[in-house]
Amino acid sequence: PHVATADVAAPHVATADVATPHVATPVVPSSAVASTSTAADASASDSVCVSSAKRRVSMYDKITPVVVKKKMISMEDDRFDELMSFVRCSECLSNKVEVTYHKHHLETVVAMSCTECKAVLVKKPRGVCKQLNVLTGRMVYAEMVTGGGYKSFIRRNALCNLPVITHETFSRYTSMITRVSIQSCNRILAETRAIVRKEYAKQDTLPDARGVVDIDVTYDGTWHTRGHHSNFGIGVAIDAVTKLVVDYQVLCKYCFLCANMESRLKKKKITVEMYENFKEKHERKCNKNYSGSSGKMEVEAALIIWQRSLKQKLRYKTIVSDGDSATYKGITELNDGAGPYQGLQVTKEECINHYAKRLKNRLTSLVKLHYTEKQLRAGKKRKEYHVKGKGMLTDFMIDKLAQYFQKNLRDSRGTDVETMRNGILASFFHCSSTDDNPEHHLCPPGSASWCFYQRALADNLPPPSHSTMKVKFHLQPDDFNKVHEIYKDLTRDDMMERCIQGRTQNPNESLHQRIWSYCNKALYRNKWQVDFAVSHAIAEYNVGYERSCLDIQLGYGRSLLNQKRLKDMDRIMQRLKAPRSKKRKAVVDTSYEAGGH
Repeated sequence: PHVATADVAAPHVATADVATPHVATPVVPSSAVASTSTAADASASDSVCVSSAKRRVSMYDKITPVVVKKKMISMEDDRFDELMSFVRCSECLSNKVEVTYHKHHLETVVAMSCTECKAVLVKKPRGVCKQLNVLTGRMVYAEMVTGGGYKSFIRRNALCNLPVITHETFSRYTSMITRVSIQSCNRILAETRAIVRKEYAKQDTLPDARGVVDIDVTYDGTWHTRGHHSNFGIGVAIDAVTKLVVDYQVLCKYCFLCANMESRLKKKKITVEMYENFKEKHERKCNKNYSGSSGKMEVEAALIIWQRSLKQKLRYKTIVSDGDSATYKGITELNDGAGPYQGLQVTKEECINHYAKRLKNRLTSLVKLHYTEKQLRAGKKRKEYHVKGKGMLTDFMIDKLAQYFQKNLRDSRGTDVETMRNGILASFFHCSSTDDNPEHHLCPPGSASWCFYQRALADNLPPPSHSTMKVKFHLQPDDFNKVHEIYKDLTRDDMMERCIQGRTQNPNESLHQRIWSYCNKALYRNKWQVDFAVSHAIAEYNVGYERSCLDIQLGYGRSLLNQKRLKDMDRIMQRLKAPRSKKRKAVVDTSYEAGGH
């Protein structure tokens, strides 16, 4: 062995410091300090300017993790032999001490004996090679947190001149850490559901006779790979009020052992009886829990989550989802069309971010489909679009209309259907107005209006020319009516009622980014690695880095350095990010002339 590594907790290994307990500060910060109120939160008038992450973490009880001053030591063998040359026997005081190394995974167990009096100074513990040691567990856990796998693990160890372990040993540590992560996540989710019930009780939403509380959730699915060939699909339900994850489901449609045995059976390398015996023993351990297409994983995960919600004393009466209606349709068709809950119909609300994209997609389709082909020389043809070009529906104009659509949805939340519809149509008519036909009747009146036309009327001034507008378009009457029909279809009463709360799937999208940071989409990953990524990301999302770290649950202890790192990561996650500022334009010096300097 060329490396001698040690942990203070292991009595049979050379150590550096004596373990001295140190009580750290609580994981959950103190209650949020009230600051200037923000108008972005329409749910409470007295809301404070705190980040969503800080608001989530502050809902949990404070804990005081015990931090121990532990250090890991890595030393080359010649330096260690030089150090051992100064050691004398405690029996005969001889310096003829023999040191033997016993390698166990990444650690090296040291045994010492005296060659003069045959006394054993340090014994090799029995069964040490059957244990999961601390150093290897820490390094495998660090590899999983950074999103790496076995190849990156052995590459890093080789560069650091550290021993390597087999793929089988790496898999044993991976499965053990994943089981601990899932257990920790389940405990956090149980605590989360209790917090959600308390928050809804503050809003006078009391449980029924069975103790079940009706809540609103945002639901979205994500896949390991893009396209329709992903082996893993994940569905997550997040409470719309507290923004906390309340339940999730991971689906897998591939098992390596099952596929291997089926391949061997087709090649007649094993008999049918051997295959049946394997299936019987492997059924409980099989990673495959879904059979079907990858695109329907989102619907299947939603059905599982809704069906078991009553066991968790919750009813998801409102689902906030994107434009895909397959999930909502599958939920309402449960129990022969009666829905998942007897006597309560699940309602659907639209994510305003996804709903605004519908306008962009429909206008883009309108541009692409309405054209005529003009015959050119040499048999070539050119497409002449009817509604695309300068002064019409360019890509810039479509993006601006979609931005105005989304802004009106966000600004009109909590009002009524008519107000929201008028705000959306006001942006449409405003951008299509001309000097001959000004359409500003829906724009807000007054001198403080965003509409230049209404401001001029309020100040008793002649309105400026519409040619000064930066965002404008002009279409022929037939094409204008087609765009108007798209706006009228998207502002129907039933659709505006789904958007009136102004809810989004931003919490789900944020969680998805956190999940796949632990599980690279470009690389192959097995079920254990996906389960770890999902459970660990959900725990971090709900309670923060400090409480979700698994070093204490794994029995490794938390070092003071790691405690400081986790607190700093929580501070960064919970800080209130400044709004994006527009880029400053370069000041043009009009007095400069060519050759003037």
